[in-house]
Amino acid sequence: MFEKQDFSYKEIVAIDVFLEYFETRSYVGRLEKKDNEFYFSYQSSYLKEKSIISLGPEFPLTQKDFFSKELFKSLEDRIPDPDNPAYPSYCKEFGIPITLKNPLILLATIGRRGPSSFIFEPVYAKEFTFEHFEAFRKQLGLSLKDISLLFDVSLSSLNKIISKNSSGKDVLKRLEIYYLFKDVLKFQIQQNGKYLHSDKLQKLLEFVYEKNQ
Repeated sequence: MFEKQDFSYKEIVAIDVFLEYFETRSYVGRLEKKDNEFYFSYQSSYLKEKSIISLGPEFPLTQKDFFSKELFKSLEDRIPDPDNPAYPSYCKEFGIPITLKNPLILLATIGRRGPSSFIFEPVYAKEFTFEHFEAFRKQLGLSLKDISLLFDVSLSSLNKIISKNSSGKDVLKRLEIYYLFKDVLKFQIQQNGKYLHSDKLQKLLEFVYEKNQ
């Protein structure tokens, strides 16, 4: 069973890149390491958006996938110089040792925000998957239709995830929040619990009570 935990920086295995403006945030793509090479891939939907900008000179918008033996220069520039007097303070803020050299972890922590509008969010090894949520659903005795009604997720989206026709990343992120944060789950039950059979609603409320202990 997937359990709530405080993720350690040691579990950071990739970076999700977002472009954030005053009122909008777009998912740009993912940076990870494959076979000892750095690999960045633009999200296909990002390349179709209007008014987009490239992640850096090495990432033209005419191409989707990029590989490099070394960390891409424009990304390396996001990591503060270790000789900077403030460097120890940056590391302390994110709970990482000043001797840490892993570029993915450095980018996802002290390099997370920089002078540009791109933001780097950590991807942890222990991600919430649909299999985790399926275990949660079965524990509560809820059908997919119940999940759809309770959490305002379309039934077709859930079926696409099950049939592997969609990664369902956005849907899973929402479901993960409901599972990990009891106050959010309680609010959702107050809003949509009326759509569930009384026996199922009672079991769900008992689960919430147990999580509060």
